[in-house]
Amino acid sequence: MAPSTLESTTFFFLTYVSFLKKATRWSFRLHSWLGLATGLFLLLFGLTGSALVFRPELDRWANPELHQLTPGPTTVSIDRMYRMLVRRYPNLTKIVLHDFPQGPADSYEFMLYRNLSRVQDAYLYFVVIDPYTGRILREGGYDEIGPSFWRWLNLFHYSFQAGAPGKLLGAVLGVTMILSLLTGLVIYRKHVWNVLRFRERINWKNRHRALSSLHRVVGVWSLLFNVLLFGTGLVMNATYFDPATWRLKPPIQNQVVPVSLDALLSRSKQRVPGFEPIAINIPTTAGQPILVRGHFPQTTFFLYQGKASHIAFDAQTGQLLTVDPIEHQPFGKRFHWASYQAHIGLFGGLPIRWLYVVLGLTPGLLSLTGAWLWYRRTRFKRQPKLVAA
Repeated sequence: MAPSTLESTTFFFLTYVSFLKKATRWSFRLHSWLGLATGLFLLLFGLTGSALVFRPELDRWANPELHQLTPGPTTVSIDRMYRMLVRRYPNLTKIVLHDFPQGPADSYEFMLYRNLSRVQDAYLYFVVIDPYTGRILREGGYDEIGPSFWRWLNLFHYSFQAGAPGKLLGAVLGVTMILSLLTGLVIYRKHVWNVLRFRERINWKNRHRALSSLHRVVGVWSLLFNVLLFGTGLVMNATYFDPATWRLKPPIQNQVVPVSLDALLSRSKQRVPGFEPIAINIPTTAGQPILVRGHFPQTTFFLYQGKASHIAFDAQTGQLLTVDPIEHQPFGKRFHWASYQAHIGLFGGLPIRWLYVVLGLTPGLLSLTGAWLWYRRTRFKRQPKLVAA
């Protein structure tokens, strides 16, 4: 190799090494400060998120009186329940028949979207109705812990019970967590391959080594999952970066749609054979359609399951407007729904859900071990100064 070529190669190599050292140093500083600033929130995200993976089952288990009813000779129509709600609860932006009964002893659940006068308030309100009597069995806001702890916990996970500011904070924390994961990848880049090959394991010789290796090993194995989890959470709350999302609406006078919801539900099943209705969106203002939402038989992609597709009807005449399977909807809606499904983990059965429970605890574990490592590092930095004094 010619001397000039050797000198150039050496120069670039030394520059590259110097860059890596500086990148590692700055990444370590940013990683430490991000972890300290967001550690408590990450712990709360992890604990509540893992608990909410089985929220539907836990909610039903905790409230058997809502799902173990005595069947009667006749049932109340959806129309009758809806018309009672639209008159009983004023100033709504939308009414959603959120859950159909899962059996003859089960109840209906409606979700009411309240028009807010303050951005920090919670807009979700639920009403559970007996299908045989039309009687309200339970109702309350998602900001009230008494009517339903699991609904309260669900809102706490997404907004810390702080309304729009809480959701904005959640989006910001999504950004900081992704930055923390990326800086951690820079810091521990030399260990990633060894961890994935099981060449590097948790060192139990003493507490410091155990926590240090635990932080490293757990961080590597949960990296992709946490990027997925916080990335999808960021997508779900990204609209709160837009000032338009924060604008309050004037009081709403609920409109009562004249068409029969029961008839539209029946027509939707006839229009798309095999269609599985899961929810009905009912507008409270003029100009908005009624959406019968559910699953189309041709939808097979695992992140497009649930009530992503819909059939739209005119709210005044009942005329069929559109049939919109999720595959034909704009990319933004498809991406948002897929992100939501990936975030909650309801797409792969029990093995995936239990995996979400376990890996969902890793942000909290990383925040705790990271805080301990930072504390120990700063404590030992101060000791030489004390000895010298």
